[in-house]
Amino acid sequence: MALYEMKEIPVIPKSYPTNLLKKDWTKRKLFEHTGQAFVDKVHDMEVKDDDVWLVTLPKCGTTWMQELCWLVLNDFDFAAARNEHLEVRTPFLKFNYMMHKDLDTALAPTEALKSPRLIKSHMPLPLLPKQLWTKKPKLIYVYRNPKDYIVSRYYHSRSLGFNMEATLEQLALQHSEEDKSVPAVDFEHVTEFYALRDEPWVFYTSFECMKKDLRKVIKDICQFLNKNITEEQMTQMLHHLSFAEMKNNPKLNHHWELEQARARFQTKYEDHSFVRRGEAGGYKDELSTEVIAKIDAWIQRNLDYYKLSLNELLLLPVNTTL
Repeated sequence: MALYEMKEIPVIPKSYPTNLLKKDWTKRKLFEHTGQAFVDKVHDMEVKDDDVWLVTLPKCGTTWMQELCWLVLNDFDFAAARNEHLEVRTPFLKFNYMMHKDLDTALAPTEALKSPRLIKSHMPLPLLPKQLWTKKPKLIYVYRNPKDYIVSRYYHSRSLGFNMEATLEQLALQHSEEDKSVPAVDFEHVTEFYALRDEPWVFYTSFECMKKDLRKVIKDICQFLNKNITEEQMTQMLHHLSFAEMKNNPKLNHHWELEQARARFQTKYEDHSFVRRGEAGGYKDELSTEVIAKIDAWIQRNLDYYKLSLNELLLLPVNTTL
């Protein structure tokens, strides 16, 4: 299994964001493969007022938005971005602990960042730091069509040497055949942030919105982060953040993390580019009609529970075909 699909351990946070959402948190299913001790450390960590938190489910356009936000926060310093790995400039919150299992230094990469810090996490709302709910720094959430992120997760896992005996369709079917519970963990994750989308400290968007109009998303992010952008900088951003440029940029394909993970787990792997296809709807070329139908049923069960449509979660017009 992939890093984000390792054996999940039931965890209970020290407190819940009851000031943000009113719900029965005792029924919230929470699992974290890093374990309770790391969850507690994150819960208690210091959050700075000028932090920017980027939260997503895995493989939902995180890297794309990371680079976008880092450049906006750092005055469009393209030279600096090309000279240092993205995951060094804006750490994945739990990566250091996953590699070294040392609680004392678990958050060291994040703590060493100069302000304003851009921090990436895939953790759900109730497992994020308590101070995030009280200080309410800027938080950006990106969602993606589940059928696309399921496919993308599969190839990423094989780049790490996991799921080598499974086919794409076998892994994809886990979502529809093994998880009959409603709501599924992924949908709890996204709907909690979707419910906060109108909060002034939250910016909610989707991979599909970025594909549809990247210029608008860049402009909106600049406004959200109180930054100005010139037309020349916008042109540079659109070029730098294009799929072709990102795919060919070694600083944006997580080589720094992949090398450490491969050394740590010592498994055979396939070498898939982290920025692989960069398409919305690419799953149609990868999955059979039968498997797509089963995943659609899984998605619909969860959407029915929340009385939402997938287009609503993706911020797309109702009549958009996915």
